[in-house]
Amino acid sequence: MISRFRMKIDLLGQSVLVLAVVLLLCLAEGVSWSGGILIALAIWQFISAVHLFYVYKHIRRVHYLRTALILAVSLPIWIELIGVLAYLPVAGVVLWYFIQTVRDTLTVYRRPRSFWDLIQ
Repeated sequence: MISRFRMKIDLLGQSVLVLAVVLLLCLAEGVSWSGGILIALAIWQFISAVHLFYVYKHIRRVHYLRTALILAVSLPIWIELIGVLAYLPVAGVVLWYFIQTVRDTLTVYRRPRSFWDLIQ
């Protein structure tokens, strides 16, 4: 069973990075900075998905992992062809995983707590 603490840390980290990307795009108009943070967020989410799939056998994360791998392989080509607009699919996949994490966190928080959760 996925612990509340693990999901809370994952959601908090993603929230901070999503907020940083949105603030940089709106306030600083710094596309290069926001692109770098967007890539950092994608790496965070990819590692989180690998962990959830490998340790907890969370099958729904496989769909994200496949999509993220295809996107990572094709991103350099799309950046060369269409420039900065190539980050839009990355933002879409990042948003998809963020919504999935929020949903899973709410599910974990609705479950009754186990003995091991009480110790933490």
